[in-house]
Amino acid sequence: MKKHYLLAISSLISFYSVAQTVKGGKVDTESNKMLSKLDTAKKQEGWTVRGTNSVLLNQAAFSNWVAGGINSVALTARTDYEFNLKRGKNLWENRVLMGYGLRSEQNSQTTKVEDLIDLTSKYGYQINSSNWFAAAALNLKTQFAKGYNYSKPDQGYLSNFFAPGYVTAGLGVDYIPNDNFQLSIHPLTSRFTFVADQAVFDPDNDGILTDAFGVKPGESFVYQLGAYVGGRYKTKLMENIMLDNRFGVFSNYLKDPQNLVLAYAAILDMKVNKFITTQITADLFYDDNQIGKLQLKETLGVGLTYKFGKY
Repeated sequence: MKKHYLLAISSLISFYSVAQTVKGGKVDTESNKMLSKLDTAKKQEGWTVRGTNSVLLNQAAFSNWVAGGINSVALTARTDYEFNLKRGKNLWENRVLMGYGLRSEQNSQTTKVEDLIDLTSKYGYQINSSNWFAAAALNLKTQFAKGYNYSKPDQGYLSNFFAPGYVTAGLGVDYIPNDNFQLSIHPLTSRFTFVADQAVFDPDNDGILTDAFGVKPGESFVYQLGAYVGGRYKTKLMENIMLDNRFGVFSNYLKDPQNLVLAYAAILDMKVNKFITTQITADLFYDDNQIGKLQLKETLGVGLTYKFGKY
């Protein structure tokens, strides 16, 4: 378990670790440069609506190529919308993240490269005139379609829509100094894990039922009560290059609180022009109720992007 923590922490550090240079006899760090670019403006009154729609393509083609290769094409569609309202001491934030992608290879079946539904709604009430808010948050996370272990073609599907589905509701405080940084500390958090498709309890199709995502065969959900700490940090690394980081840690009070659920996601958006962009995404996830190993997903794509609102 410790090595998983170290891997996750080292991955986080890698995004922020930067080299030092000497200018005018003084040490100048890239981190100082990034801080100088950070938008420190307070959240604006009224509605802030913004969104990103992107279609990313990866493609490879070979003909008589002696080094070898397989013709392939991958297409991924993503949406990221935010609907936020600031009115006096009241702050209501909503975010919709969705993505789906497929890859097709020559002489092989079509496989998934992206599948995500992530909906979040948060309400906060400002404490005095500080950057702290008494907060309540609700999150729903699941996927669109069936998920397979493609290394085991004879095995049935391992997951499906709302199998699992995670619904998390938390109470606590949020620290929000500006539009680019948030820290959530919710010591009272309920987490429901739903399994709406009983087939995932028998992925080998042999009639032997096993637990799935911490839910026992024949049941439809499991409840956890614990503490959640999470955050988001957006920064402009260079002109037209933005990095959006999110992390979350959950500990279950009711059983094995030391077995933390860890999640980290990063999107590196490199804008070519108004409509063309390159995106790199990285996701780290650890949950004992799944496979008990650190999970990693990384994607890279070039495609069309349409943004609206202020970023």
